Amino acid sequence: MVSIKIGKIETYINQRLHKVKALHFTLIDPSEMDLETAKNVAKSAKEADTDGFLVRPSYGTSPLLIKNILKAIKSVVDIPVLSLPTNVDGLTSEIDALLFITLLNSNNTYWMIGAQALGAPVLKQMGIETIPTAYIIVEPGSTTSWMGDVKPIPRDNYKLAAIHALGGEYFGMRFLYIETGEKIKIPVPAEMIQTISKTSNINIIVQSSNATSDYFKSLVDAGAKILVTPYREDLKDVIEKIRI
Repeated sequence: MVSIKIGKIETYINQRLHKVKALHFTLIDPSEMDLETAKNVAKSAKEADTDGFLVRPSYGTSPLLIKNILKAIKSVVDIPVLSLPTNVDGLTSEIDALLFITLLNSNNTYWMIGAQALGAPVLKQMGIETIPTAYIIVEPGSTTSWMGDVKPIPRDNYKLAAIHALGGEYFGMRFLYIETGEKIKIPVPAEMIQTISKTSNINIIVQSSNATSDYFKSLVDAGAKILVTPYREDLKDVIEKIRI
């Protein structure tokens, strides 16, 4: 089986991971900021030593707004801008790479392969780099679970999360994106990340909107390779902690 070629941005990620213990991506929701705010957040996040930006539009965000926010970010910083799409209408030529996700614990084939099939030819026409990524949602899940018709992984069932990740790896996915639901304050258990990292060789990306820098460090110590958080005032401290 021929795997998807590793592109420029994934190469950047791999090279950075040879130099530091873990990476940090700053989460961007275009619907929550104007152009000036986007520029200020981008500059502040870069000063805090973030490795890149991950654009994740809320459902119903205008493609034009997404494009304009990304242009604003790229006008003031020169680090990668990736996308975690919420649907095919969020695709734009302004991104450097896209996490090409399949929602492994969805009950709806649209989120497992349907949206991906619709978006694939558009991505090819745009020439956008794709990074094969498995995606699983852990309890409570909230709006993300509702939209994705998900059966959330129970928070105390680490093995179930791990075998989903291993299945994703055997499908040829090189990254795993795991979260408890966008903007949910309850983080993914560090023990779950540890079980996944012992079971699979997949690179683990964890999103968390609200946790202490010590907790983020515990995720990295458990095996997480990339942490995704919104911009926060203590971001520099968070990033310094996960580098150690």
